[in-house]
Amino acid sequence: MDDASLPEAFDHEAAQALGLLVELVISLPSKRLDFREDPIGTAAAAGVEITDKTKRVILTLAEMSPSELRLLSDLNRLLIAEGLYVETGNPPLMVY
Repeated sequence: MDDASLPEAFDHEAAQALGLLVELVISLPSKRLDFREDPIGTAAAAGVEITDKTKRVILTLAEMSPSELRLLSDLNRLLIAEGLYVETGNPPLMVY
């Protein structure tokens, strides 16, 4: 079996920003409500670079319920613990 590889168009900066979003916003219960009320502002306040690409992902995540965001965070932690992640240069980002 071949090793996994990143697509040629992989956007490292966007992956880094999304790893930061998951680690500093989505994974914190105290930040999830803020995120649902003002997703772009909350992400920006956490240091996430807002680009067209990250904005689309942020707004998609903002449509999730608080319990869905918690499950996403739990899944992120589990996959990282199992070594199923992409190292982005800051908090790793799950792969599924």
